[in-house]
Amino acid sequence: MSVSSASASRSNSSSPEKYCLGELMKDIDKDSPREYDFDSKDETAYKTLDEHKLSLDSFYSFKSSKNNFLFSQSLENKNVNNFPIFSLSSILSAFNNQKTTINLQKSLKGMSKDILNGLIKEMKGFFSIIIKNKNGNYFCSDLFKACDKEQRIEILKEITNNLSDDCIDEFGTHPIQTLMELAECEDEYKLLLNSFYDYNKVLKATSNQNGTYVIQKLIVHIPEKFRINFNLIFLKLICILSMDMYGVCTVIKFIEHTKNEIIEKQLLNLILSNFVNIAENQYGNYLIQNVLRLWWDTDNGKFLKKICMDKFHKLARNHYSSYVCDVFLKLSNLEDKKLLMSTLINCKTIGLFNKNNCGKIIINKLINELKKQNIDNNNIKVIQKDKKKKDDFLIKKAIE
Repeated sequence: MSVSSASASRSNSSSPEKYCLGELMKDIDKDSPREYDFDSKDETAYKTLDEHKLSLDSFYSFKSSKNNFLFSQSLENKNVNNFPIFSLSSILSAFNNQKTTINLQKSLKGMSKDILNGLIKEMKGFFSIIIKNKNGNYFCSDLFKACDKEQRIEILKEITNNLSDDCIDEFGTHPIQTLMELAECEDEYKLLLNSFYDYNKVLKATSNQNGTYVIQKLIVHIPEKFRINFNLIFLKLICILSMDMYGVCTVIKFIEHTKNEIIEKQLLNLILSNFVNIAENQYGNYLIQNVLRLWWDTDNGKFLKKICMDKFHKLARNHYSSYVCDVFLKLSNLEDKKLLMSTLINCKTIGLFNKNNCGKIIINKLINELKKQNIDNNNIKVIQKDKKKKDDFLIKKAIE
């Protein structure tokens, strides 16, 4: 899966999705990692290793043997059914070349369990390096798909301690995402989580453009009952990550896939305690929009509605949090809007909306929504003139 860069600027008419998070938002729900097109002639996917050696010097300490030469020739000629015996040096030498790497991938199709076991045995001790290799990462993704549960567990035992570091690598992220998707038993879950039982490691991975996809896959594919400790660590990071371009995507996934009542209550408390700061942030406002939509008709939604109404006059006048107000109005029914207007009148904050463009836009939307419900047009117009006493009397009368 390719990772798109996000833009940090937008026009006033742009949606928060396009402006704040750009193409990253389009990638958030992609559940399968990218694969190399075997028939493609694009050489850019598999370049030489000059740019990204990743300790490959140790690979080439193996002397080229006659077997290595035959192995490479076999791959070049696509004789994938008649390989010489797999050896580590011959496997690694294949990653020097796009064509041989692709043919090595093709050889995995229909490979017997015994041969796969031999292949895994040969690669043992080098998996953490190979998954970060420009060519080797493609091969590893396909290898993991060809493996059964026991074989994946054997590989995971080797790389588990380095997962949090390897997942932020531009190449290593893809095979690790594959392992997250394929995991199907408790042993796999524990090994995948083993590297993420540390506050700093979770923070580093989640706020990274590559690591964030791995953490998302972890949240989506590992059942909640197996990630209790991870959830507790992640909770501590909610406020930090909600205001991070990459982190906010993962926080949204976390909220969507966490159903534990205790965790959910803690989530709500954290959001309410930091509501304005998060809502006024260029990335955090996207989180508030999502929780409003997700929890609107729930008990949690009642608390969110209340704080939105109480802080509406402040939120509406901030460029980013005005999007939260917009979502609030879209989700509100007539009674909600009447209560909001009543709150603004009682708190005497109506006049504040005319002090900037964002505030004017939001209050006009509220007025127009009320007009649609046949509320007296003449009374509503008084709001815009900021005549306090007369305004309050007429508006109260209008909404009774």
